[in-house]
Amino acid sequence: MNRTILSVLFALTAASLLPARIQAQAELRRNAGKSVEYKLPHQEKKYTIATHPLYNFNSGLRFDFEKRIRDTPSWIQAGLAGYLVARRDREDNQWVMITNDELSHLWGTGLELNFKHFVNRKESLYFAGGCSYSHYSIEYYDRYWSSYTEHGLEYRLREYGIVKQGIDKLGINAYFGYQIPSPGFLFDMFVGLGYRHSLRNNSEAKRFDEQMLAFGYTGIVVITGVRFGVKF
Repeated sequence: MNRTILSVLFALTAASLLPARIQAQAELRRNAGKSVEYKLPHQEKKYTIATHPLYNFNSGLRFDFEKRIRDTPSWIQAGLAGYLVARRDREDNQWVMITNDELSHLWGTGLELNFKHFVNRKESLYFAGGCSYSHYSIEYYDRYWSSYTEHGLEYRLREYGIVKQGIDKLGINAYFGYQIPSPGFLFDMFVGLGYRHSLRNNSEAKRFDEQMLAFGYTGIVVITGVRFGVKF
């Protein structure tokens, strides 16, 4: 009796395992001749955080956050920048910027969004493109026109003092770069072209558009830089 029960159990177990074995053999036949593709350690990373040290030369600070798009060599990059020049209340003690503009005070912020795609297997060479927006609030010493009304007549006076300018800048970017295929440390260098269009809220104030790095510049710009950060 016991032998009969054991025989039945053995037959049922074998019958249940047979389809899985047949499926496994079929999978092996389908994959025969195909090489297994292994990922390098840095290709397992899903996020990066980095900073742009060259922004410091123009009184700015920028951090980037990147996220891999699913399990692909494509990434979404978001960059947040800030600009600050401490207020100086004397005309002979203004800040001299990298563009030779003299400012009494500056604060600004910027946001940039890019799509980034690696073009080689080890994910070191890439192309990227996107758009940007920045706002700058600037104060400086200069001559300006003031007005007042007396007895129904408007008078304009030429005075000297603090002048304020606000600038909104829109941009598009296209560039390529090289990123060291390291699993933890991020080093990235890139170069490309972009276009900037600036809008000012004070038509009588200085335009700040004489150089490519100027806050109010409109036109084609060269995009280049390096980034340092971490991957995780």
